[in-house]
Amino acid sequence: MDVLPDLQTLRLCSLLASTAFGLVFLAFWQGRRAEPFWLYWAGSSLLYAALMLGFARVEHVALIALFYALLAGTNILILAGVRAFDGRPAFRAWMLLPILATGLGCGLPAWLVPDPALAGTVSRIGGTALLASSSALAGATLAFGPQVQPSRGRRIAGLAILGYQPSYILAIVAEAAGWSEPNMAALLPMLSDQVLLGIMSLGLLAMPGERAQGALREAALRDALTGAWNRAGLAARCGLPAPGAAVILIDVDHFKAINDRRGHAAGDAVLVTLVARIAALLPGPADIVARLGGDEFAVVLHGTTLAAARGLAGEIRLAARRAGEAPAWTVSLGVAPAEGADLAGALARADAALYAAKAAGRDRAA
Repeated sequence: MDVLPDLQTLRLCSLLASTAFGLVFLAFWQGRRAEPFWLYWAGSSLLYAALMLGFARVEHVALIALFYALLAGTNILILAGVRAFDGRPAFRAWMLLPILATGLGCGLPAWLVPDPALAGTVSRIGGTALLASSSALAGATLAFGPQVQPSRGRRIAGLAILGYQPSYILAIVAEAAGWSEPNMAALLPMLSDQVLLGIMSLGLLAMPGERAQGALREAALRDALTGAWNRAGLAARCGLPAPGAAVILIDVDHFKAINDRRGHAAGDAVLVTLVARIAALLPGPADIVARLGGDEFAVVLHGTTLAAARGLAGEIRLAARRAGEAPAWTVSLGVAPAEGADLAGALARADAALYAAKAAGRDRAA
């Protein structure tokens, strides 16, 4: 066992690394007070560093149980930060259970088991097992739980936390076997720390950057005025629609006259209202509305029939005629199937149908 570093050196390394990451999280929170998840992650790292400093100096069973409970609390703080990152309430009452259970699992044997040596072993086994449970809960939630937006950094952080499980299991086995020199129950998790602590923290640091990158990508594919997809977004979402798709092209009748008589703000209100009404009528989550330019929009439907697409076009036409805050207007529509998964061809056929609707007097679908 001479090849293993001593426990105090490992604790010092974990303390320094956790303090460094905690200060980084805290610095980000100082500049972004509207993002509280930084504070939770900073609290987790700095609390862990404080526990590394204190573990070497505590001997009373009550303090040891408290320290085990606080170690479980560092996992719960990470989980609370992720919940805040997702826009959910950071804490729920059930999140206290792993903390309380870990403390009790470590502390109760000292009072319930008459033999002090056996009580110490049972305390360490119970505390380590319950600490492993809180770690598994946090890691599995990050790695495999539902995500508002897919995040590779979040999964990496979760897998890093789950990576502690083998060391906890080996520590429990070592304690049960009576292996007290060196203290494997503490040494093995500390060895894991030297690799996994940095990976976990870097994964958490990557999450906001991934979200910002996703938001920029989304903004580049959206029309700034109406929120509909733009041409790039249409190509990205529906570049090769599956068979059974259909396209509806929509054009606001006499849109230039609305701008000329009522002003461009009124014209903008018409476009925004039209997109909102179309979005409310879309039958499925895969169906989209895109702004092709000016007052022309495209609706792409998936898994539909031409009759169903024609029926939706009629609903859109009637919805456009409803009175509202925007000036009164009507729309002309062209409907075409996306035969052979050819979006460009479907748009061309729908465009020809749209011109036919205009030539027939507008305010109709063809």
